[in-house]
Amino acid sequence: MPKEIFDNLQLILDAITDGIVVVNHLGNVLYTNHSAERIFERDNLLGKTLAIPVNTNIDAPQEINLVRPSGIGWAELRAAPIQWQGKQAYVIGVRDITDSKLKDDRLRQAAAVFDNIRDGVMMVDDKLRITHINTAFTEITGYTEEEVIGKPSSLLRSGRHDTEFYTQMWHSIATTGHWQGEIWNRRKNSEVYPELLSISVVTDKSGIITHYVGVFADISKLKASELQLDFLAHHDPLTRLPNRLLLLSRLEHAIKIAQREEKTLALLMLDLDRFKEVNDSFGHLAGDELLQQVAQRLTSRLRSIDTVCRLGGDEFTILLEEITHLDDAALVATDLINALCEPWQLSKDTEVRIGVSIGISLYPDHGNKPEQLLQQADTALYHAKAEGRGCFKYFSENISHAARTRMDIEVRLRRGISEGELRVFYQPQVDINTGRIVGAEALVRWQDPLNGLVSPTLFIGLAEKTGLITSIGNWVLNEACSQGQRWLAAGLPPLTIAVNVSPYQFRYSHIDKVVNEVLTETGFPAHYLELELTESALMQREDEAILILERLHALGVTLAIDDFGTGYSSLSYLKLFPLDVLKIDKSFINDIPQYQSDREITATIIAIAHTLHLKVLAEGVETAAQLKFLQEQGCDLYQGYLTSPALPAAEFVQLLKKINK
Repeated sequence: MPKEIFDNLQLILDAITDGIVVVNHLGNVLYTNHSAERIFERDNLLGKTLAIPVNTNIDAPQEINLVRPSGIGWAELRAAPIQWQGKQAYVIGVRDITDSKLKDDRLRQAAAVFDNIRDGVMMVDDKLRITHINTAFTEITGYTEEEVIGKPSSLLRSGRHDTEFYTQMWHSIATTGHWQGEIWNRRKNSEVYPELLSISVVTDKSGIITHYVGVFADISKLKASELQLDFLAHHDPLTRLPNRLLLLSRLEHAIKIAQREEKTLALLMLDLDRFKEVNDSFGHLAGDELLQQVAQRLTSRLRSIDTVCRLGGDEFTILLEEITHLDDAALVATDLINALCEPWQLSKDTEVRIGVSIGISLYPDHGNKPEQLLQQADTALYHAKAEGRGCFKYFSENISHAARTRMDIEVRLRRGISEGELRVFYQPQVDINTGRIVGAEALVRWQDPLNGLVSPTLFIGLAEKTGLITSIGNWVLNEACSQGQRWLAAGLPPLTIAVNVSPYQFRYSHIDKVVNEVLTETGFPAHYLELELTESALMQREDEAILILERLHALGVTLAIDDFGTGYSSLSYLKLFPLDVLKIDKSFINDIPQYQSDREITATIIAIAHTLHLKVLAEGVETAAQLKFLQEQGCDLYQGYLTSPALPAAEFVQLLKKINK
């Protein structure tokens, strides 16, 4: 080979970045290029021995460790047999892979960190499609890699943040390349949870954003701890009721709402009577137990929107929002006085009795600032205790002649209840097609020794205002079920017994528990009991009403809406409630068939009620013409003077036997 060609060939071989080494069968170096000397970090390799394995039977490259002055490295070898100057030799290609090996190790380490870090990591592309996640992402969100790769990151959105929140977040990312904050996201199981999220941009060499990396931690436990600390700061540790700090905050908020909506609210301050005697006689542990029971009983007597607070010692405060009538506060106060006067069973079979005095202030009548209303309620409480305790007083209360009259009737009515002066009369409910009596409405009467038989119109309203309606209603329910069971035992045909439930009973007396207890005690079959409720009772906080009705339905009783047409008069509302019977108010029946409007309204009510699978009962039917019209419209039942007014039980039985014979 001419020398010029040999020299050019040598230049070419030396310019190659991979090393080239020729060795004989003993490993003695016969030839190297400059790159081989650089890789092995050895000069003048000719004639020297390289302890490197040569395997010409493997197509794939071999990887070896290099021990060099600069440290350990890695090389990739490819060998092939050749003839060198007439003898067997091997040409070896040597590629330095130290940098790629170190890079691979760093990538493996990064991957290990990526997969083992406790925080969730998510990488998305510039279209916000998920490209990578780690193990913690799956553990926190519940989504596996197969379920999210390629999906939009918005699949984690909780729905708790508005558009403005995300606009500000992405504005920060666009301007600073970073955002960090708390955010609510949604797990695969639909649970919404809080996380601390950090988002950073990833750019290429030209500064173009290619990806976004989100690192997040589930802070549910941290939030729970914060809530616990906040709870302890705003609640009484013994009773777990709101404390004075939280009361003032809620009262201030309630005043703003009442001012804006021109509504009234009431603040009741309660002081337990004879509580000190319990503490002194049975010790502070018994006193603490009593306070806890008082807190539970107070809470159970009120609506979910009302606030019960413990100010300290034996003082409690109640905030009543959305007061419809000024008498509502007195109504609640009376109920609480009655409830707290009942015996208390403490540990170790200890029974104690206490009472309560209540002071009431009203917004806006008695002030428009939280502290002012508290002070006025406290002043009213002082006057209540001065009058002998066990009563309530309004701030600056002026008792008028009418109020004194009501108080006199109330005193007599309370006595009448305790001395058995109430009576139950029964008005027949008649099948409109057969004319047979199939039920009876139980109606209360008061046999007052002073004034004789008192009309319900004179005392039911008062009973509702004073809270006596609960004890009256419960007594009527018990008496009606007992009478119904006695009639069944006597062999009379089964009758549906309808009992009225007042709005106050429905809202405050745990009516489902009362009904269940009465049915259990009397043995009267639940499917023969019908509870009649007014529109006003159902339309106030209908969500709460639906839950109560469902619990009553679960007992097996029949539910009827009474005096339909006198209240909200919206048939569309009936779809919301699990009712069985609709009673048309007598005001629509009175002028039938004379007035066309009443005929049309009644016919429409019957038709739509039947569409809703409700039976229809017409009240106040007094003429044959009215009955004929109702029969033509397909009405199911009626009651009224056409058949009979309400009668005492014995007279009702006589009428029943006469008509149904």
